[in-house]
Amino acid sequence: MSYLFEHIEEGFYIRELSRIIKKDASGVKRELDNLEKMGLLTGEKKGNQRYFSVNRTSPLYPEIKSLIQKTLGVQGVIKDAIVKKIKGITRAFIYGSVAKGSERRLGAIDLMIIGRPDLTELNGIILSLEEELKREINYTVFDNEEYFKRKEKGDPFLSEILSGKKLMLIGREDEL
Repeated sequence: MSYLFEHIEEGFYIRELSRIIKKDASGVKRELDNLEKMGLLTGEKKGNQRYFSVNRTSPLYPEIKSLIQKTLGVQGVIKDAIVKKIKGITRAFIYGSVAKGSERRLGAIDLMIIGRPDLTELNGIILSLEEELKREINYTVFDNEEYFKRKEKGDPFLSEILSGKKLMLIGREDEL
């Protein structure tokens, strides 16, 4: 289900999806049928294939998308990698189209990191995340002093980011 929610603009037929997620086609079909009955997916017949996609009109769609994003999606994957492997970060968040929920399938992920992480280590983690997510990650790093100095001076770049929606990975939004 997480794969479908990460590719909401697309529809997948059963064998295609089972190949992608490396699961048995009969089990995938059973789960897709169940999710369709619950109203979370829609199924559409095209030729001799049945394509499944996320039902964005389902009342549960926003909640499930949020849960998947926080645990298995982009937000969860990045948070796990950063929190577990990199020391010295006091605040981190995703901003831009991903935070707004308007991203395209392979669009870049915008990431703000505040603190004093080891930049070599951070670069390595970002590269592995890009490979795992198959998406580019544009990240900006500020140490605490520079961040607060720029914020105080009303830096246009920072002001625009801070006025938009954010997905917090480390720290709380009220600490920004």
